[in-house]
Amino acid sequence: MPTPKAGAATQPSEPSRTTVKRLYAVSHNRCAFPACDLPIVELTGTVTGIICHICARSKGGPRYDSKQTDEQRHDFDNLILLCGRHSKVIDSEPKLYTVERLREMKQAHQEPARNDLSVQDGKNITNLLISYRDIYLQASQIYIGRLEAAHATIHNAAPSKGRRPVEAPAQAIGSHLAERNYIKHLIKRYNSFAPKQRGRVGFKHSVIYVNIEKRFGVDKWELINIEHFAELCEMLQERIDRTQLGSINKSKGIKNYSTFDEYRIKYRVRS
Repeated sequence: MPTPKAGAATQPSEPSRTTVKRLYAVSHNRCAFPACDLPIVELTGTVTGIICHICARSKGGPRYDSKQTDEQRHDFDNLILLCGRHSKVIDSEPKLYTVERLREMKQAHQEPARNDLSVQDGKNITNLLISYRDIYLQASQIYIGRLEAAHATIHNAAPSKGRRPVEAPAQAIGSHLAERNYIKHLIKRYNSFAPKQRGRVGFKHSVIYVNIEKRFGVDKWELINIEHFAELCEMLQERIDRTQLGSINKSKGIKNYSTFDEYRIKYRVRS
């Protein structure tokens, strides 16, 4: 999304804090997509949801309305809070998710505004507004995939030892809690199986990351598009099964890893 030129804006380039506070209060910190109860801000304070525009804020975006003023684009009536997944869904299918449908969705989701917002809620609102700036005003710094599809920059939990934290846009695996943790589960399983092969010396845990980069062309697996999640899972599962220990386990009917659904149920994580 285009970045406004510094000093050129007399019109608002972002929603006001009052507007964001109202959105947060009437949404009760939940995604507005039907049947989705994912939080916009996690209990830890991490922002995983997105302030989305019903009519796009930039020309060429989904449902853009040239008749709107900048003030109207950042007004409460044109904004909706969604989780990372559903923000991607509505912008990928604008013919299905029309302006009218999104407004109906928002209206159905809204409840009376909370008047008992806590100190933590206030911090959440601040973080949500900061996240908005990261998404829209610094979008030109994101070069993973298509720039116009970058809906969020999310600071992930600490990665495996020796790897730096990765900032992932909303369409990347790293922005999806269940998928991200499941890939980490598979990598951990592989790195526990591979060194146990007979005659193998000098095993390096970094090898699997190099193989992923060669396969997907991305130096951090967290930045791989979520559309390739199943392919990445299959690659890692095959490598686990091909290890000596993995082959022995399979011959004995012993599972080498949990399936994605089993993992989500076991650890109670959502996508």
